Amino acid sequence: MSSSEEAETTAASEAGEVNWEEKAEAYRNDYLRALADAENQRKRSEKQIEDARNYAVDRFARELLPVIDSLELALATPLEGDEAVTQFRQGIENTLTLFAQALGKAGIAPIEMGEGRFDPHLHQAIAMVEAEGDANRILAVHQKGYLMHDRLLRPAMVSVSKAPKTA
Repeated sequence: MSSSEEAETTAASEAGEVNWEEKAEAYRNDYLRALADAENQRKRSEKQIEDARNYAVDRFARELLPVIDSLELALATPLEGDEAVTQFRQGIENTLTLFAQALGKAGIAPIEMGEGRFDPHLHQAIAMVEAEGDANRILAVHQKGYLMHDRLLRPAMVSVSKAPKTA
């Protein structure tokens, strides 16, 4: 074999090695990309399963909220000194406590009013009342709002302050 033929054979074999190395690197990149896609899909599936588990009772919980409202309204009724009325009230209080505990176990909790500032993500203003002081303060809660885990189940119905009109 002449030196020029050896050079061509060496160049061809080196070109073949580079070609195989490039193909191997391309396959490795494709494998890593597929592996990352599979991991992302696994994480998305886990998140969907967790959401389904946490929020499966959404419709059921919405149906139960008026029951709580009715019990709270019954407790707000003024009482006379009659023993039967006192026992009836105690029964309602016990029922409401048990009911609230059951909802708490399902991840449902009333919205805490905190500083008493209106938050459109948690409250629904049903009335604006002129009042001294800062605007957007919650003046009255007409109906409690509820959260299910970190999701709003029902906004709180509130009256909110607004600045008085200047004459």
